[in-house]
Amino acid sequence: MSFAEDTRSLLASFRTTQGLLQQLLAGLQARRAAWVSARPSLLQPSAELEQLTQSIAREESRREEILARVRTAMPRPLGGEPAELHLNVTRIAAAMPATEGRALRDAADAATRLAKAVRTEVTLGQRLVRFAQDTQPDLLAPTTTPAKKAGIPGYDRSARALRVANTAGALIDGRM
Repeated sequence: MSFAEDTRSLLASFRTTQGLLQQLLAGLQARRAAWVSARPSLLQPSAELEQLTQSIAREESRREEILARVRTAMPRPLGGEPAELHLNVTRIAAAMPATEGRALRDAADAATRLAKAVRTEVTLGQRLVRFAQDTQPDLLAPTTTPAKKAGIPGYDRSARALRVANTAGALIDGRM
């Protein structure tokens, strides 16, 4: 394939990833909105979201193959091999015609913004589930909480009750 075909494939890959990330973000936001009902069935892994993440991973590996071909088409570093060449969208876009390079940068920027939004949504979802586990351990026990170790309650040197389980997110501390 030529450099122009590879860059068109790269642009198409970024646009495909952008669409997949939008679907994933919408699915994660819908699950977070439905989280309020706290039904364990809603906290089970979603087959649709799993398929989206697998599609994103396949697109990422496809993009890596394209970048390997682009790396060989770009000028080599002085005294180095093509594998040593650091590639980013800006460097590739500079080697393309201006309008195509701008389109590639825009697609890559949009995919990056969506990836950050998905990361934020995943982090928020993990924190909500962790909060639910800590505040209502029996509600989510069969689906999300690992088996807890049996421990002996006791007191620390300040005469405060020690909790054996994780104390993060506890609503009642017992201190005055």
